[in-house]
Amino acid sequence: MIRRLYCIFCFIFLHLSVSAQREPTLLFKHLTLEDGLSDPTIRTLHTDKDGFLWIGTENGLNRFDGKTCITYKRKNNADPFPGNYITNIIEEKNGDLIIGSQRNLVKYDRIKDNFKHYNFAKGIKLNENYYAFPFYIDKQQDLWVYLAGNVYKYSNKRNTTQYVTTYSNGYLFSPVPFYNKLDWFVSRGVKGIYINKADDVKGQQHREFFMNSTNENLNSHIEDVYFASDSLLWLASDKGLIKLNIKTKQHERFNSCKTSSNLSVTTIAKYPNKPWLIVGTRRNGLLLFDLGTKKFFAEYNHQSDNSFSLSGNYIRKIYIDQKQNLFVGINGYGLDYTNLNKVIFSRYLNKDDVSLNSENDVSVILQPKNGQYWCGTKNAGLLIYRSDLTKPIKHEFLNHGIAQLIELDNGNILTGLYNGFFFIYDIQKQKFNPLKIKFSEKLNGKVQINQISKIGPDLFAATEYGVAKVIISPENELYFEMDRGINRAVLWPNIQRIIPTKNNQVIIQTYYTSIYLAQLTAGKFIFIKEITRSPYGINGNITVDKSIYLATTAGLLKFNSATNTIEKLALADLNCRSVLADQYKNLWVATSNGLYFYNTKSNNQTRYSISDGLQSMVFNPNAAASLKNGLLAFGGINGINVIDPNKPKVYTSHSKPQITDILINDQIHQGIGNPITTKSLKLHHDENTITIAFSTMDFINPTHRKIVYQMIGYDNKKVSVFGSNSIRFPNMPPGNFKLVLTDVYSNKKNILTIVISAPFWQKNWFITLFIVSLTIISLLTLFIYLRWVKHHQVLQLRQMINFQKTDRERIANYLHDELGLKLSSLKHYLLAGDINKMIDGGELRKLSTEYIDSSISMLRTTLINLSPKTLDENGLVTAMEDLIDSINKLGIIKIHFDYSGFTVALKSTPEYAIYRICQELIYNTIKHAEAKNIHIVIINRHEKLILLYEDDGKGYDFQTAKRGYGLFNIEAHIHAIKAELNTDTAIGRGVAVTITLNLKRILKQKIND
Repeated sequence: MIRRLYCIFCFIFLHLSVSAQREPTLLFKHLTLEDGLSDPTIRTLHTDKDGFLWIGTENGLNRFDGKTCITYKRKNNADPFPGNYITNIIEEKNGDLIIGSQRNLVKYDRIKDNFKHYNFAKGIKLNENYYAFPFYIDKQQDLWVYLAGNVYKYSNKRNTTQYVTTYSNGYLFSPVPFYNKLDWFVSRGVKGIYINKADDVKGQQHREFFMNSTNENLNSHIEDVYFASDSLLWLASDKGLIKLNIKTKQHERFNSCKTSSNLSVTTIAKYPNKPWLIVGTRRNGLLLFDLGTKKFFAEYNHQSDNSFSLSGNYIRKIYIDQKQNLFVGINGYGLDYTNLNKVIFSRYLNKDDVSLNSENDVSVILQPKNGQYWCGTKNAGLLIYRSDLTKPIKHEFLNHGIAQLIELDNGNILTGLYNGFFFIYDIQKQKFNPLKIKFSEKLNGKVQINQISKIGPDLFAATEYGVAKVIISPENELYFEMDRGINRAVLWPNIQRIIPTKNNQVIIQTYYTSIYLAQLTAGKFIFIKEITRSPYGINGNITVDKSIYLATTAGLLKFNSATNTIEKLALADLNCRSVLADQYKNLWVATSNGLYFYNTKSNNQTRYSISDGLQSMVFNPNAAASLKNGLLAFGGINGINVIDPNKPKVYTSHSKPQITDILINDQIHQGIGNPITTKSLKLHHDENTITIAFSTMDFINPTHRKIVYQMIGYDNKKVSVFGSNSIRFPNMPPGNFKLVLTDVYSNKKNILTIVISAPFWQKNWFITLFIVSLTIISLLTLFIYLRWVKHHQVLQLRQMINFQKTDRERIANYLHDELGLKLSSLKHYLLAGDINKMIDGGELRKLSTEYIDSSISMLRTTLINLSPKTLDENGLVTAMEDLIDSINKLGIIKIHFDYSGFTVALKSTPEYAIYRICQELIYNTIKHAEAKNIHIVIINRHEKLILLYEDDGKGYDFQTAKRGYGLFNIEAHIHAIKAELNTDTAIGRGVAVTITLNLKRILKQKIND
């Protein structure tokens, strides 16, 4: 009988435990007036196809993306916004919203991001302000809506309105999903409900429920309806939760829970994938109702000391979207929200489980072979749980701290306390026996045991005096045999941790100093080498394949046992307290600031905090254990968290990033429309600074959601950001680009195509036209230039011919006048005289010699003027001296020549040109100027040759002077050597001429000695 009673007790206990276990933990976030919500009283909620939550309040319409709340509010009766008191929101197939209010009915155009009124031109007459409640869209895409006291069916195609019924008090509920045939629907009355036939235009087939005035207990104000089937309805009423069979007209009422026996229910929703209803109440918060047991089994209400509890207990609206986000409208407080599939970590070891005035600060966790859970605390002793982890079955070592728990091969458990004492738990006798401690060497004082590690069948201790092998004798003696070899090999034998690697090798860390590699042979450690310095402490380790992950005070490190090297992982530099691996070889790292999930393949990490259900943000070193059923347990300063990594949704929630705003040149671009629906941008070349704001669309943890963006075609660099953000691309060049936003966790993408047109001068047609035009202009210019060159050559040839002709005439005249005259005179003289007498007297010889010498001299002068031989043989200066000397000898004028500043040698062509120019200038002066003196100076300075010529003659008017042969000849030579000529003269003040040449072009090449 006792055994049967015990079995019954265990069955009841386990059943209650299972019932308690299945109650989900809901931790709520809050959206209030301070966060941008227009009003704290919510009337309706709807999530659109883009993932935005639309919130209809009693004072405005709001759009929420998990972080930012935008208000669409009617101001000063401005059209075409809806009224500020929103009644209901439904959505069409194309994503447009139909919004009812106490003032009108409007449609939100998703593409254009604006509102427009419904124009009921046929079938109904409405005043300017009317109450509207849209509730259904049928198979023909006709809208079913309550308008100003009646229910109508509105046809978008025909723009006609058909009356349906008047039996409604403004709120209606449809039993079938949208775009089906609607045969009947439920409307709310002042008391109770109406069941209406969809085609009952005469109002003769409706049925009434809970409107019996003779029985006030049955008169109910219905707030919400959940359709369980075609005949079974669950009603939220002021008399509680009502189950109604509309065919049998039978009903049941449920209005009692743990905290109240008179529930007033305001709203209902079906819990996804569970036989539960989520029930909102007027005074008792949020309840869970089991459809199987027909009982309320969970309550969620406001707790003043818990920021993750409900904001208030008066629930106005419950809404669950396709991602199983739960939204709860709290009367007067705003919106509370959470996710029903969010990672909620089960909490264990509450303060009620431990002694009074003691903390539930877990220091070590062990799951022995018998399936129990052993949880050691820092100052509240040891708690032993059954496998269901409900209430502890034993509580040992009260008011003591548990430092270590090691299960031996025989099942006994070595237990170490923080005060230095050790006990052995006899699994057979279920009794703790104290152990006497003995060391192989005499050590000073009480020895600090940092760690006892089980390697194979043996135990080894890391102590402040070095490594020791641990032996437990049958006489309950704990013997520490110090390993002198390894202890002498390390620099400082204060050993903190011993970690086995492979092939009987271990790594040994000395306290915040170094990590060594050693070989374990016959129970002794043989020193191999020092691996690295380690100014940090190792708190935990786990082996995955060939790597050992180390949780240290300096972050998460990885030891490669193949190369015996340590590398740092990308995890944040936190104080890592412990590390475990799940069956997928991913890491779970407990830190001093939350719990991290680390994917070893992708190197992605996810951080979990108190809002995810953690018992606290601070975990303890070594307080972690892999449980036999695949669960992972982590202990911290406020109990234990148990994680089930086998759940596929434990790591991520599926969200697609959405573009929420686009600015062009830092201003709103009127032609874009709704940024959310914009998939491509076509911009001008000067519209090249683009700012794009986006939302992660995550209602769970938007600020820690990782997004990668890349502007393909611009810089192609992938940039990672966390949470909703804004990206600015300044001064983008013309071209085709793609902005790709990728959610790292769900791998969903949002792509925006951007085309920036080039300016007209960079377009192909303009470049082609420019090249063709430039080619034509170039050819035309070349043609004109060639014609000009040809014409100029003809002119130069004509001028040269004229010069040659004039020069010949001048030479001929000179020879005729001078040489011819003298020879003619000699001839006449000879013919007229007595030749014999002249011969005998010697006169003929004298006269002939005189005339012939004069002719020869004249001929020589003429030849020198034509081609001075001295110029070719001795250069410009000598030729000029000969010319000047020959003229000075005539006595008609005095020429002064200064060449002291002339120190270079010129090529023959410029020498000849300068000589001829000087010759022409001298002849012009002698012939026309009536001058007495001529001054000629030649100098070279600053890579230029300068010829200065000046006479003291009568001068002339340069502008009106006739340009004769001499001037033309001078200008011809000037052009030939590309010199500059400057003439300064006036009547009565002589002539001054300056000629300038570039020496680089006219110098002779130097000849090596």
